[in-house]
Amino acid sequence: MLRRRPSKGQPLTMRPAPKWRAAHVTRRPILTTPCAAALLLTAVLAACSASTSGAGGVVGSSTAAATSSATPTESEISDASLAPFACNLPIHGAATAPRAQIKDLRVGAHASYDRIVFTFETGTPEYVIEKAVPPLTQDPSGLPVQVQGSRYLRIVLHGGTVQRPDGGQSYGGPTSLSPQFAKLVDLQSAGDFEAVASWYAGMTADACVRVFTLKAPDRLVIDLQH
Repeated sequence: MLRRRPSKGQPLTMRPAPKWRAAHVTRRPILTTPCAAALLLTAVLAACSASTSGAGGVVGSSTAAATSSATPTESEISDASLAPFACNLPIHGAATAPRAQIKDLRVGAHASYDRIVFTFETGTPEYVIEKAVPPLTQDPSGLPVQVQGSRYLRIVLHGGTVQRPDGGQSYGGPTSLSPQFAKLVDLQSAGDFEAVASWYAGMTADACVRVFTLKAPDRLVIDLQH
């Protein structure tokens, strides 16, 4: 209640106080710090995803494609472009370097043949691929070599070796492989002496053989027909 000052000669009266109306306030939720951070992170990830999709979706795909086109794998070479299989052994090939350090060895199975691939650091060695009959022995010790299979090939690499002149090795992978393919069942090292490496391939039966070399990297490819 408010007092009203009376005029001179009038009694003091009281009047009610005015009613004040509060202004309309719209309440909006306030984001907590974790919620705000989560929304910000979602927006950033969405932007990054859109950028990646526009670039092709795979990081480094252009580099991989360039490498593949510059260095074809053995499987990318058409069989029709290769020489036919030869059933008359031995097979000889000339060297492209006086010493070829072996840096990798792989085997693989294909629909009509099995494959052995020697990879070298520089150049390919002189090679001889010939039939072998038991007893199979190591070079130069003459000790026996156990090789699975019923028919055998001997692969000799003149100038092809894992031993470096300084005493180290250019290849530290396995030298005994037993893939048990349709034709190739075993591959065993038979020695590496004075830069001449020997290997035995154990097979399920006699095989006609196809041999060729590839560059970048330097490889010797040996196919054993089923």
